[in-house]
Amino acid sequence: MFNIQLFATPSSGLTSAQFIGVENFTAAELTSDTATTTSYGTPLNLGKVLRRVKVTPQSNTQDAYADDVIIDTVTDVAKFDLEVETAALPLEYIAWLLGHEYQNGVMSKKKDDAAPYFAIMYQSNKRNGKARYTKFYKVQFAEPDNENKTKQENIEFQFPTLKATAIHRLSDGKAYDYADDEDTNFTGKSTWYTTV
Repeated sequence: MFNIQLFATPSSGLTSAQFIGVENFTAAELTSDTATTTSYGTPLNLGKVLRRVKVTPQSNTQDAYADDVIIDTVTDVAKFDLEVETAALPLEYIAWLLGHEYQNGVMSKKKDDAAPYFAIMYQSNKRNGKARYTKFYKVQFAEPDNENKTKQENIEFQFPTLKATAIHRLSDGKAYDYADDEDTNFTGKSTWYTTV
């Protein structure tokens, strides 16, 4: 149940610098998510691969009518569609994210493979040297599109895009956390990538 008392009135005159970059793509496999507890494996930084992250909330809106007017409206976000553009990922990382077999340097997809859920973490860097930190708690990646082109006179880099869906955890209903460096109340920067 929504409790408005949990949210204080914001201070006046707050500022936040413009975003100019994104980095530190980190994932931790979700090993258990029940009605009471959630657990994860050790977070793994995938290296300098992150180029772009697009987050698109999938919302459902219902309006309540009475006396020929809308008297209330409710919007619920059921899930988030994610697009993660990266530099070329090693096959071992792709196999891990998609739940495929990886042995002797070969990734194999089988018909019964099931992509596991992950927590993913990254930061959006700002012009003032600060950052906004993002953590989605229950993300499942989908098989990516694969397109390769011939090299031409002007070399064109080819960057893969991973598509994923983020949903709410069973244990506490949480979907994501955001945090800003500028907020003096934020004290979790040093452990953002090491704990979920």
